[in-house]
Amino acid sequence: MQPSSAEIARTLASSATLATVVAYRGPTVTDVRHGAAADGRILLVCHRDDPLAVTTGSVLVHIADVPPLPFSPTWGRLRVGGRATPLAGAAARAAADAVAVTRPDPDLLDIGADTVIVEVVPKRIMLTGRDRDLPVRLADYRAAAPDPISAMERPLLVDLVDHHGTQFYPFLRRQLVAAGVDLPADCLPCPLRLDRYGLLVSIPTPSGGTACYRLCFTPPLTGQEDLVQRLHPVLFHSCDHH
Repeated sequence: MQPSSAEIARTLASSATLATVVAYRGPTVTDVRHGAAADGRILLVCHRDDPLAVTTGSVLVHIADVPPLPFSPTWGRLRVGGRATPLAGAAARAAADAVAVTRPDPDLLDIGADTVIVEVVPKRIMLTGRDRDLPVRLADYRAAAPDPISAMERPLLVDLVDHHGTQFYPFLRRQLVAAGVDLPADCLPCPLRLDRYGLLVSIPTPSGGTACYRLCFTPPLTGQEDLVQRLHPVLFHSCDHH
């Protein structure tokens, strides 16, 4: 099992990656901070004197996935077309609270003063990959949830590889062998991506290329604490016996 296109879209919409916003009748603005409401509305954070702060009407929001490691594959780029509306009053404060869940930016304390949140209500959603453009149904997007460990994907993978490789690599080997993958004795699986549904790993092939396999979590992870609890027996079993 792996994330659906709607789940990937919701994860990117809530990510810390800066967005590019193209207004139908206005400027293109890069490096835009953003978050997402519970129903999937994109919430753009900008200063009051930014051109984006007074933008209304049709916009296109681009948010690219940033792979956690140099050799990790990308989920692609999210494109959300919708109508932009600057928020004020209680609506702006509620939007700031929603953004703060994934982006605790100090500027959110200045809502109503120097900081403006522009709401984008999605009308069209597309995931753009290396091979194709994949439309995402609005109903699926609204019903999906962001991946609960996405924000910690890179530090978790780096920590597992750099500080727990002695236990982690044999664990990956055991899981792959148990799944029927034929591995040479000296082969070290390489972790590529981590999400609530599992780990994506690669192994070298005899032809000099690589093959990717997904090791699934059953049931899917509920968050970072759940992942730590499941991996604890693998990473610290030798210490627990002392």
